[in-house]
Order: sequence, then structure tokens, then C-alpha cells
Amino acid sequence: MKNVYLCAAGMSLLLATVGRGEIRILVERNGTDEARAAFKFKNVPSPSRNDAGSKAKFTIIDGRRDENGGDLAKLHDGKLPKEEDQPAENFFFDAGTKGGRILLDLGTGIEVKQINSYSWHASSRAPQVYSLYGSDTDSAASGELKNGADPEKSGWKLIGKVDTRPKEGPVGGQYGVSISDSDGTIGKYRYLLFDMSQTEARDPFGNTFYSEIDVMDRNAPDTLEPAIAGSGADEAPTNSIVHRFTTLDGKYQIAIDSSRTPDLTEWADQHLVPVALEWYPKLVAMLPSEGYAARTNVTIAFKPMRAGIPAATGGGGISCNMDWFRKNLKGEAVGAVVHELVHVVQAYGYGRRNPNATRTPGWLVEGIPDYIRWFLYEPKTKGAEITRRNIERARYDASYRVTGNFLNWVTHSYDTNIVLKLNAAARQGKYSEDLWKASTGKTVQELGDEWKKGNELRLAALGRANSLADDEKTAGWKLLFNGENFDGWHNFKSDSIRAGWQVKDGALVCADPHNAGDLCTKEQFDWFELQLDYNISEGGNSGIMFHVTDDGHAAWATGPEFQLEDNAKAADPQRCGWLYALYQPPDDPKTGKPLDATKPAGQWNHVRLLISPEKCEHEINGVKYFEYVLGSDDFKQRVAKSKFGRMPLFAKFDKGYIALQGDHGEVSFRNIKIRPVQQGK
Repeated sequence: MKNVYLCAAGMSLLLATVGRGEIRILVERNGTDEARAAFKFKNVPSPSRNDAGSKAKFTIIDGRRDENGGDLAKLHDGKLPKEEDQPAENFFFDAGTKGGRILLDLGTGIEVKQINSYSWHASSRAPQVYSLYGSDTDSAASGELKNGADPEKSGWKLIGKVDTRPKEGPVGGQYGVSISDSDGTIGKYRYLLFDMSQTEARDPFGNTFYSEIDVMDRNAPDTLEPAIAGSGADEAPTNSIVHRFTTLDGKYQIAIDSSRTPDLTEWADQHLVPVALEWYPKLVAMLPSEGYAARTNVTIAFKPMRAGIPAATGGGGISCNMDWFRKNLKGEAVGAVVHELVHVVQAYGYGRRNPNATRTPGWLVEGIPDYIRWFLYEPKTKGAEITRRNIERARYDASYRVTGNFLNWVTHSYDTNIVLKLNAAARQGKYSEDLWKASTGKTVQELGDEWKKGNELRLAALGRANSLADDEKTAGWKLLFNGENFDGWHNFKSDSIRAGWQVKDGALVCADPHNAGDLCTKEQFDWFELQLDYNISEGGNSGIMFHVTDDGHAAWATGPEFQLEDNAKAADPQRCGWLYALYQPPDDPKTGKPLDATKPAGQWNHVRLLISPEKCEHEINGVKYFEYVLGSDDFKQRVAKSKFGRMPLFAKFDKGYIALQGDHGEVSFRNIKIRPVQQGK
């Protein structure tokens, strides 16, 4: 009987007996830093491109391939991946499956001298786990081999079992497995059956990246040719373009590989590199855990990738879909890389060193990067909002942007350190749903229900926005904004609307203050009461002007301004609710500072502005700030002492447009309604 041994790092383990002699399984690993495209090992032969397996027919008998990877030809085409995360140059079974079975038909029975398999990945998709069977009969090859059926019952012989997963330490890298026999021949076989298993089930990505399978014929001439690096669309050009940059603290290096995309080199250097140099150290500081040391070198490479995948991360390498990036340079391109930089820092493969490691759910693995991207890196884009379009699908575990929104809500509502805690637990292989309860007092399901209910209530209120009740209509109120379009509005001294103004989710939004300008009503008003809601960005500054006419060179040259701003962080000393440079509320005895009834940036505030011949009033959130009378001696004296004293047309008109300022910050308006006020009332 043949003894079957697994040999790795000088160790031999008896596995099975299948005949005379000894079957030996030699395993070698190159770590992620040592691995190179040539697959050089000390004892395991490097891959070949003219072995008996190169002419074999490979067929999937059970399972299905992952369409993000290469097809079965990648296992015997003699072309190897050039790096650790190159899906297109590897074969692997579909995500979320337990593996599968591959049948090799060598065409005729041969004396098999050696069977070698190779794999390469940065983490858990690197090790190999499979059972290998052989047969020289057609009946065995056509037997029942699906759904876990025992091949030996169909006439197959077990050659050996392979499991290269380390008991401890890193799992990523490059693995070479060589199966041979001390007698020089494993056996005479026409058919080989690989029963491949996933390396772990803690997440959907446990199927090995197989790069090559070689079969050596004992009687073939000894003229093997080495496999070569993969060619075709994914082949790097001869002229390498790799620019390296170091962070200000000198700790980290970012490399940009635009060898395949020379046209993206300048954009990457000017727009991507500054963000990467700033944010990679930030992310490392933001996501610490005990014993963790972040990678000091990160490579960002532009390359061909499957459509629909903007970017992917493996170890310290970020692959960017060059076609997608070319289309999104002015949109989501940089943010997509920030998301991937978070993956580099997450390094959840460390958790697999823990023998009792728990699985971190995929929705959280992707949700944390999108929380950081959309709410910390680019919050102004509001790319992860819950809207009427996605509320039905909104679940805390929906992953990516939706989970990012949920994490942001938990951060602000319950625990400001929740993401830090979740990340540390995931990296150490200690994630548990109990962490949510310990940090917030509620289960993740309870938190998810509360978060969704709050969004449903918010959207329901939004659905009632921009409408008038019957009693309001009777009282003479009318809407200035219908919640759907720009009817009734135009830019100052223009018949059109500039692109910086948008209608989003029932709100009139100054989304780009660099291309918005002041927005005016088409109708002019003399004496009125105006009410509206506004929501201003952090540090934002805007205003509501009235009695604006086309006589001035700017809206503020004729119309007084009800100031709007984020009182906490705006630079202008004129605060929200004040009549700009003219009137301000009295001091609040509790603070010793001018009265401030505003809510923080990002929340809706309510404004009431009364303009009548007898008096004018300013209110914020139901709190009256002050009164004044247009044209009074006091008013004229204040104007004369202000910068407006040099503007001969300022506040000289009793009728004009109402204008919303749009060149000093992002701001949204809704429920804009007005009613006429008769003189003397």
C-alpha cells in the first residue's frame, strides 16, 4: 500500500494508504513580501507551460466558477498572475459557495509522475484545500460526482488530501503544492478529480485563487518550459510608470502605478495622491487596535477589471478599474480609493490568527469604509442618504452606503466610538453582536428598526412638505416653491437657473455655491409675511434678501438681508437671524452673548420674516429676535454707519424680489410660503 505524506517545513503527516510506495505532498509558501510572478520555491517546481496538463480538458463537475475570475483555461494555459490580487488571472469558485469539483481528462492514460498546484492571494484565498482522486476508466469519470457524492464509490482512487492552511500566523501569500511518489510514479491515470473546498466560511470569500495546475508525464521528454506572466488585456506595458510618494510624517509610502494608463498619470499625481497622503495616516489613527501595525507601503494601480467593479483591495494593493476611473475622474473616483484605503487599514485577515476567530459579516466589512467615505471624507456630497427611492430596501445590514448611513446614525445617536470598537473586534477575530448591546444598550436589530423608523418618519414629513392646509389657503398663504421644479424662480438678472441650484428630495438646494448665484422670485412683493425652513452645511453662509430690484449690480445692492449661517463654524461675525450689518438680537442672559435659537448645521430650522410699513420682525424657530421699521430715523442712521451707506440704492424700494443667497455655502430650503400684509395691519 502506498503511504501518503504531507510535507511542509520539514514535517511529514501520514494521511492515507493507496498502494505500494509513498505518496508525498510537499507544500511551500512564499509570504506576501517574498512572492513574485515566477512562483519560485526552494523545493516545489515552478509552474510549466508544456506539461501534460496543458493539453488536458478541464471541466467543472460540481459547483460554479466566480465570474469575477478567469475561466478554467487559467489553470493550464501556462500564464501566471503578476501580483497577489489579480482575479482575471486565477480560477476560483463562486463567492459564498463551499467550493466545487474539477475533472481533468488527459486524453489517454499516462504514468503520472507529479501533480503540482499553485495559488496566490493576500489573505484567506491563498491556501489550498482539496482532495485528489485518479482513475483510468471512463465509467468512473461518468459516475455520479455531484452534491458531495463519494468518488471512491464510483471507482475513483484517493491519491491524497491537501490542506495548506497554517495553524498560526499569516495565511496570505503564494502556495506551491507538489504531489509525487517515492517510486517515481503516482499511478497510471487518464482522469484526475480535484475536490476543492473553501478555506474558511467566516465570510463569502473563502475560495482559493488557483493560478495553475500542472501534471507531469513520467515518460515525456524532460523539456519543460517555465510558465510566463499572464498576457492579454491585463498585461502591463514594457514602460513602467510608478510614482512613489511619502507621507509628511515619513511613516508611509504610496505608490501610483499608471503603467497601463499613462493618460491618468497627471490626474493621479495632482488629485489622488494628495488625498491618499493625507487620509491614509488619518485612517490608521482612526482605526487602531491592540498589537496592530498598519502596512507602510500601499500601491494603487490602474488596470483592466470586470465591468461594474470600480476598485478592489488585496493586502496593500489597490486595483482601480481603469475604464471606470476614466469615466468618473470628476465624480466618485477619489472617494472610491478612500473606500479601498479603509480596506487596507482594516486588515481583518489578522483575526484569522485567533484560533477561535468569529466571522465579521460582509455588510459591516463594506459598511465601515462607506461610513468613513461618505460621512467623514466627503459628507457634502450626501452620497449615502436614505431617500424615498431606497427606504423600502433600507436595512442596517444592506452593506455599503446604506450600512454607512446606519453607522453614522448610531455614532451620533448612541456611541461616538462604535466604529472604532467594531473595527478592533473584527481585526482581532472577536466580532459579536453582543458588542452592539454593550455599547448602546440595544441589539443591532433594535437599532436597525429605530434607525429605519426615524427615516420613515422623516420622509413622511418631507412628503407633507411644500403644501398648504386649507386654513392657510384661506388666510392668504401661497407657496413660492412647489418641491418639484424651479417654477417661479430665476437667477438675479437672468431668465435661467444656474447649475449650482438643484431640486433634491423636495428641497430647493444650493449644491454648488461656486456655480449658483442668488436665486430670485419672478414675482415682486411689497409688504408680506414669509416663512420657510432652511438646512445649512457646516460652516455655511447664506441669506434671504427682500425688496431686491434689477437696478443694482448685485442683489444685496438694493435688498436688505436676513442672515443665514452656521453659527458654530461660519467665519462671518454677522450671525443667523440678524439683519445684516444693521440689527442684532439682545444678549441672552444665560450666555452673555447675542440670542441664538438656531439648531446645529445639518438640521432644519424655521424662519419667520415679517415686512410691513409699521414694523418688521425676525424669528428663528419661534423665537423673536427684534423689530425695526424700514425708513425710520433709526434705520437710516444704522445704514449710514454701515457699508451700505455707500450704496445709494440700498433699501430705497418698497417692492421687489425675494432672493436666496447662493454663493457663500451649501444650503437647502423647503416650505417656502408667503402671504400679503396690508398696510396698517
